[in-house]
Amino acid sequence: MRLKTVALCSTALIAAAASAAGAQTSAPASSATSSDQTPAANPATASQPQTDTGTPADRSSPTVAPSDEVAGEGSDVVVTGYRASLRSAASLKRNAPQVVDAVVAEDIGKLPDLAVSDTAARIPGVQVIRVGGEANRVLIRGLPETFFNTLYNGREIFTAERRQVALQDFPSAGIAALEVFKTATADQVEPGVIGLTNVRSRRPFDIEGFQIAGNAWGLHTAESGSVTPNGNLLISDRWQTGIGEIGVLVNASYTELRYLDSEPSNTDFIASPTINGVPVRLPDIQRLYYRSGDRTRPSGNAAFQWRPNDKLEFYAEGLYQGFRNSVDDTEAQVPLYGGASYSNIVLRPGTNLVSSGTVVQAAGGPRLFSFRGGTSNQTDTYQYAIGGIYDSGPLRLTADVARTTSTFTGSTESIDREFGINGYTVNFDNETPQFSISGFNAADPSQYTFLGLFEEAQQSKGQDWQARIDGQYKFDGSFLSSLQFGLRYTDRNAQRYYGNRYFGGQNVPVTQAPIDYVPVQPGFGTTDIQPFRTFLAPTYESIRANILNLRRFVIGLGASNYSLANVAPDAFSSYTANEKTYAAYGQLNYNFNDVVDGTVGVRALRSETEVDGNAIIAGVVTPVSTGPKRTVYLPNASLRWHIVTPLQLRLSYTQTQTRPDFSQINPAINVGSPDPQNNNLRIGSGGNPALKPYRSDNYDASLEYYFSRNGFAAVAAFQRDIRDFIETETTQYTDPMFGLVQVSRPINVSKVKIRGIEGQISTFFDFDFLPMFLRSFGFQANYTYIDQTPQVPLISKHTYNIVGLFENGPVSARVTYNKRSRFLDDGFPQDRGNDIFYQYGRPTGTLDLSTNLNFTKNTTLFFDATNLTGKPMEYDFSSARDGAPRAEYVRFLRFTEQTFSVGLRFRH
Repeated sequence: MRLKTVALCSTALIAAAASAAGAQTSAPASSATSSDQTPAANPATASQPQTDTGTPADRSSPTVAPSDEVAGEGSDVVVTGYRASLRSAASLKRNAPQVVDAVVAEDIGKLPDLAVSDTAARIPGVQVIRVGGEANRVLIRGLPETFFNTLYNGREIFTAERRQVALQDFPSAGIAALEVFKTATADQVEPGVIGLTNVRSRRPFDIEGFQIAGNAWGLHTAESGSVTPNGNLLISDRWQTGIGEIGVLVNASYTELRYLDSEPSNTDFIASPTINGVPVRLPDIQRLYYRSGDRTRPSGNAAFQWRPNDKLEFYAEGLYQGFRNSVDDTEAQVPLYGGASYSNIVLRPGTNLVSSGTVVQAAGGPRLFSFRGGTSNQTDTYQYAIGGIYDSGPLRLTADVARTTSTFTGSTESIDREFGINGYTVNFDNETPQFSISGFNAADPSQYTFLGLFEEAQQSKGQDWQARIDGQYKFDGSFLSSLQFGLRYTDRNAQRYYGNRYFGGQNVPVTQAPIDYVPVQPGFGTTDIQPFRTFLAPTYESIRANILNLRRFVIGLGASNYSLANVAPDAFSSYTANEKTYAAYGQLNYNFNDVVDGTVGVRALRSETEVDGNAIIAGVVTPVSTGPKRTVYLPNASLRWHIVTPLQLRLSYTQTQTRPDFSQINPAINVGSPDPQNNNLRIGSGGNPALKPYRSDNYDASLEYYFSRNGFAAVAAFQRDIRDFIETETTQYTDPMFGLVQVSRPINVSKVKIRGIEGQISTFFDFDFLPMFLRSFGFQANYTYIDQTPQVPLISKHTYNIVGLFENGPVSARVTYNKRSRFLDDGFPQDRGNDIFYQYGRPTGTLDLSTNLNFTKNTTLFFDATNLTGKPMEYDFSSARDGAPRAEYVRFLRFTEQTFSVGLRFRH
């Protein structure tokens, strides 16, 4: 965060809030609201290698069936299992015009992980952060989802008001492949500045004849001690009829995971008490946090294909994606500041930093604070599409129209309490931050008091129409192999409504509140970490079932800001938005004697965005609106040199962009009352309608060696020059009406250079010179090095994956180890005025296992396990408040879930 002080002479602060390019202030009454992937005519030709990418009909990927050979390697050999997966991924990478890496399902319903986001961690240059039993954040070359676009079968998909969709929301059992495009071509939907991911499902013409396939498994989570049912069922068939070939596919999936993450932590603030006349420093609060909940994802997709003749195809498909998360998180906070007495204090040698000790609070002083939340989140996303393909030989035309709707609804009811405890023994420098309490009966309700009730309610909605037409014309006898061209239009609406309220400070017996209490389920497995682990807390069910009674209760205690009605939306945090985009592209594909080929193209994109929000100044609400319009041109050029048959070199240059989120360009501003203790300063925050998109110039080089049917090695170098990076700036204004005002808002402030190298190798040991028993083994390994200027949050300098494979007859197994090095945490460093505060994630690794036993050709028993080592992820912080020497403590440890699943996979 940057702090800037300027003198601003303006007629009104509201005008200043909306005066950026394109912003308008309005009264309520006037407020504005390709390629060459022709589907084969029969199963015998349906699995020939494809080479181009582009339209949704092609699903933006060079689809390669598991039975494909690598081009130039002799006659087709049908393979299955891990070998098929490696072969398909290698063929996809080799034939694509972009730099792309992928994981392909080795069989129907079997990607190598429970969640697609976990699968992403196996791809070079991809990092993940695991929370709640799954990878809940995915980063490509160090940058998170904000910086790359995710497509489903080549189309944009989103959740509610966000531009992105979470990869973990795609059930792996229904996915054919996950593809990560690290360079772009003009015919693709615009990637983010760092790349593009495409989740590819199956269609009936991908499968020979009738298929019914499914999975059923039980998922055990070790920390929560739960077993949940999971399953997937796919049915597909294709027929020759009097009007041509017809195919139908339906797929349904249900996944559920009950999770419990345990986090002991220190606060991020350093207190400076004086003990026996000596000033010391220590974190002022220690916390015990349990992140727990039950997460379910129902989903389904269907596809219809009709091929009247060998030149024409029509299709229709639909997707439903659901998300349900019942969260009952719990926290206990031990106050260490303002203690009446400190004893047994141990300092780190040569410093005044406290390592351990005992703190006793005075009567009436701060006591142990705790909250228990009851949160219910639900998302429902639907996408429907129809389209067609016409291919007459030299000319190929495709058209696609899609409709997406998504609704997110969330509500939280959180109970605050205090414990009748005033003394704590703490340890900062052991294996983990931890505290203990003596003489406290955690099972006695009389030891607890009800403190307050917090409520939050939000709903976000998103809808869009997207349509595109793409064409390709092939040339004969020329170094120009084809010309690609196309148009795309989208019309997107987004709405967000958010509000909260709180009533607290009561300290009445908890037995008066209309809720039930049970001991909190303790975490940390069988370790002896954190002596104080469990205490009484409200049950999730009693919180959610007694919302009206809880409101009556706090109203009876004097909560004038409460009513029996649900929480009303907050004018500042709510907005509506509309965005229209128009895109056109042209791209030439060239080929010089099958030695050098490549693409040269440009994509023109115009966006027209309107966001309606509210300015709140001294409690007065005024509607404000903004309507920025931008036109950009995104060129791309690539070259591929086939040095010898198995060796090729790629070079590419592209320009990409990522548009800001609607919330960032919302012209809303909220400024509070004057603070008499701070020169009557008014503090506020807001969006910035003048924000420009992130723009990036991208340079890539890749050398690839395909040494066998399912083996290759590659090394790549890349550089991303990103400009108009968005940060938060705090600016002080002198307003003639409101006086001194300090406002924080996002701005474009800096450039970032990201560069690195990637190396990978993938193979089975199917070599004639090796003994037969070694040919059952294979391995994959990849390593990514990233350097950045300046330092960017979440980027690890080193990431690597090592995968060991075994496949022989009915038995197969895979062991995967993924590790990343230290990284700066998201949102840091922070400028606190008297301190530059840092928070880092330590190096962390994850070990996973997957095994399969084929009882018959079509029946498989499988066992999967994640996070086998159970090693916690550690975050550290560094603070130098008020000019003191820098203090470094553990910020928190996250003990994440271990999962174990056993199930049956079948196909017919």
